[in-house]
Amino acid sequence: MLEASLSYLRDGDDAVTTAVIGGLLLLASPLIIPSILVFGYVTRVIRRTAGGDDEPPAFEAWGDLFVDGLKAFVVAFVYSLLPLGVLAVAGALTVGAFVVVPGTGDPGAGTFLGTFVVGVVVLVAGLVALGLSLVGLYVTPAALAAVADSGKVGDGFALGTLWGVVTKRAYAAGWVTAAVVVLAGALAIGVLSVVPILGTIAGVFVQFYALVAAAAIVGWTWTDVRPVGTEPPETEPAERPAV
Repeated sequence: MLEASLSYLRDGDDAVTTAVIGGLLLLASPLIIPSILVFGYVTRVIRRTAGGDDEPPAFEAWGDLFVDGLKAFVVAFVYSLLPLGVLAVAGALTVGAFVVVPGTGDPGAGTFLGTFVVGVVVLVAGLVALGLSLVGLYVTPAALAAVADSGKVGDGFALGTLWGVVTKRAYAAGWVTAAVVVLAGALAIGVLSVVPILGTIAGVFVQFYALVAAAAIVGWTWTDVRPVGTEPPETEPAERPAV
């Protein structure tokens, strides 16, 4: 699966055009809309590979691409928001601890007690946020695949159904493989960034290539872990063979 993912985009009919467009969109991703379009392309890759079609999709039907990307963006954003929420609460509690914790006759003891409480709060909150971040990273690919499969944002938060998916050994193996691809891409980007400007730009295209490879792995994995009763996605109307 790892080897197939690395050649997935390269073996496509419009590999160069797709890689160029994807890289340029990532380069402009701080503008939000380009990043949503990348999410849309990733969704298409997952949908296609999960449906047994290993031909990389093209950047076309931009309106539908944006809608797909917006759904995926919302799902990914919500899962990343949980640990951030914990850290925000911890920050509020940290500030409040200095106010709530009463002082004593000995100012030094009061200061020590307040510092100790704040330290415990920050430590616990940090561990909880770290745990939620790891859980979010693990569940997000399954959530994105569920949304790509059905087209319904709510399926990305159907925790009962997703639990039956993420607890399967096949999903864990697919997730690790996809993570290896993403980490390898990140390592390559780090090496390229040594070269000013040009290296950074080249790294963006490497990042897109790695994202597409990881998305293909998620799609292939979804075919093995798809919840019972869920039908494979239909072929997109524009791609159906003429009768």
